[in-house]
Amino acid sequence: MTPTVRARNEVVAPKRGTSRGSSERRQSILALLLMAVALLIFLALVSYDPGDEASADVHFSDLGKVFSGDPQVQAKADTAHNWLGLVGAVISDFLIKSTIGYSIFFLPVVLMLFGWTLLRRGDFSRLFVIANYSLISALLLSCSFGMMRLIFGQEDISMPWSGVVGDFLATILAQLLGRAGGSILLFTAMLSIAVLVVDLDLHQTAERLKMLTLKFMDWLSRKRHAWQEARLARQEQKESFEAEQESFEQAPKPKSVVRIAKPPQEEPLARKPEIRQPAPITMKEDAETEEAERIPHLSSERQKEMRLEIEKKVHEEEVNFDERPSAVREASVPEEIDYVFPSVELLDPPRPGKEDVDDDELKANAALLRDTLAQFDVEVESVSVTPGPVVTLYELVPAIGVKISRIVSLENDIALKLAAKGIRIMAPIPGKSAVGVEIPNNNRALVTIRSVINSAKFRDTPAHLPLALGKTVAGEVYADDLSKMPHLLIAGSTGSGKSVGINTILASLLFRLHPSDLKLVIIDPKKIELAQYAKLKNHFLAVSPDTDEDIITTPRNAVLALKGVEYEMEKRYDRLAAAGVRNIVDYNDRFKAGRLKNTEAIAHAKMAYLLVIIDELADLMITAAREVEEPIARLAQLARAVGIHLIVATQRPSVDVITGVIKANFPARMAYQVASKTDSRTILDMNGAEQLLGNGDMLYLPSGSPKPVRLQNSFISTDEVDALMDHIGKQQGYSKPFTLPSIVEKKRNAEGQGGGDRDELFDEAARLIVRHQQGSVSLLQRRLKVGYSRAARLVDELEAAGIVGPFDGSKAREVLVEREEDLEAILNG
Repeated sequence: MTPTVRARNEVVAPKRGTSRGSSERRQSILALLLMAVALLIFLALVSYDPGDEASADVHFSDLGKVFSGDPQVQAKADTAHNWLGLVGAVISDFLIKSTIGYSIFFLPVVLMLFGWTLLRRGDFSRLFVIANYSLISALLLSCSFGMMRLIFGQEDISMPWSGVVGDFLATILAQLLGRAGGSILLFTAMLSIAVLVVDLDLHQTAERLKMLTLKFMDWLSRKRHAWQEARLARQEQKESFEAEQESFEQAPKPKSVVRIAKPPQEEPLARKPEIRQPAPITMKEDAETEEAERIPHLSSERQKEMRLEIEKKVHEEEVNFDERPSAVREASVPEEIDYVFPSVELLDPPRPGKEDVDDDELKANAALLRDTLAQFDVEVESVSVTPGPVVTLYELVPAIGVKISRIVSLENDIALKLAAKGIRIMAPIPGKSAVGVEIPNNNRALVTIRSVINSAKFRDTPAHLPLALGKTVAGEVYADDLSKMPHLLIAGSTGSGKSVGINTILASLLFRLHPSDLKLVIIDPKKIELAQYAKLKNHFLAVSPDTDEDIITTPRNAVLALKGVEYEMEKRYDRLAAAGVRNIVDYNDRFKAGRLKNTEAIAHAKMAYLLVIIDELADLMITAAREVEEPIARLAQLARAVGIHLIVATQRPSVDVITGVIKANFPARMAYQVASKTDSRTILDMNGAEQLLGNGDMLYLPSGSPKPVRLQNSFISTDEVDALMDHIGKQQGYSKPFTLPSIVEKKRNAEGQGGGDRDELFDEAARLIVRHQQGSVSLLQRRLKVGYSRAARLVDELEAAGIVGPFDGSKAREVLVEREEDLEAILNG
């Protein structure tokens, strides 16, 4: 039996291969024919000549007369101007005049695309969409030319522009709606097609037109003011010259020849700068000039001397105006840049595919779900279905007397019956008297960042720091306000979508906020996840003067940056206290209204939101747990009022990374897929994150909410992030980036104000450190028999004195002094 079967297989296999090979060859030949026909039609259309006699008199039925030797047809064939001869003339005449006019040029292009796709064995789904849009656009264009023929006359616009079809459709529209109504309908239809084809953002386009209009009006206003000032200057110069001429005629000639010969040349030059003086100074100058002119008994020479004294005073006041303290001047006149917000056109358009769940699949799953529960004597009154992009929510209304715990206990049995990757039961659904069963779809839809940012819900949100998080189970766009969270804790295993989520959050903020409204401190221990954002240095980044990195990557620089943010928080609280307000919103409103006055200690300025992003907290906690946890906890407790917010992410949600102090101050949490229920309880205080599907599937716990919301995080690719960074980075930025306060300078100032008071064990600790060449806190604890706090303070004092180096993670500090003789010189000096 076996040899016979093998023999049959050996015979059948070549036939299958031959059949498949012949089918592929036929497909290739058909593709080449399509491309050749498309090229021939294109050449015929390009070389179409309306005056061609052959195209005017010969039809398809007359082409056979060429072979019969008809002299008339032969003569017309010889005189045809079309590149394809008589056939090309006939084809182009028919396609242009008898169909939709010159709009028929879409036909060879579409045929060429079909042939190329057939030759490459590509997907025709996107091509069919392009063909449909092209056909509709061609019909609308042809109908538009037909309407123009009706409005402007058939003599001005010939038949080939519209064709018979365009004339017919235009005539119907004109009879139904009139020429004006038909034109409006055609314009609206063409604009709708343009919006659908290129996914045009009308809101963004309107904003750009508005900005261009405002810039043009501002330029026009400046030109008008400059012209008026020049006209006034010429008029004053003319009046001054006439006055001098009049005084020249009235005064005795021997005295006036010498004294008034030069004023017509000097006086206009002396009075020209008066036009460009600041308003208060000009008013003062005018008052003094009027006072001088009110004394008629003074001679013209004395009046000239008074004018020179006035101009000297004005010049001195100008110098004083420019030499005010820099802090006050910068606060009153902040630096402004011409910034163009990014458009959604930088993002990839939605990809074609099956985003809607099949109705048969939904009905089958609902029937299986009801049958599975019935097998275990659980009656269900009704089942309602809410399809989403990744999972579908089945809402079960149990019968009277059925315990919810029985449905929850059947979770594994339901997953087995439905052959699902993993289901999640919500018992009950918050706000509803129903039990929710979330079942993954067989075909997952991709939620793009463009579809979320371009939605009306995100565009119209009044949030100060809007975050485009993704879509819910029901397919609705979900956005939240970071300023109300006020901090966000993110956890998820490797590959669950955590880094993409951070990029989505940053992109949504960059699409909505101006560089003067937001500053970013980015800490990326992985060194590669957020490196692209270094292009934002002169726009959105906040840098620390104590580090040499724009994107923080080392634990030491991370500690310095966090300390700098903590010091910035203290300075902002001082400004809020001086202004008498309680939060950043009220402070900016008062500053905008001009109700804040500068003092010698504080110069008020617009306060931007400061966002600190830590991509991997676990790496920092391993190397410098104590130094990192303290500023994070303090910022999480106090920084909300001054507009400083934290986004902390980790792929290891354990208690040694997410400590109790950190967790207590992060009410808003975002959990991607985790490995175990323990990790889920660590981040959410409940199970559920271990049952997620990965690739952006997450549970988001809003601040103050008892239960999380399941979301599909929007996806943004690396190319989209690069395009966004290039758009912002190529624009004009600030002359210098936003700088955090220096911690090193703060320590020096504190030591200088302290009068050099040191610990009484400082000298002994210094000798001990230099003798053993080991800058360790534990060494001082053992040898000096002191506690950790005092030993740590001693090490900080040694660092300030230049004896040991700065903090370097878990390693001992570097000893900068090698010989005890050098140490004694430092201690005695």
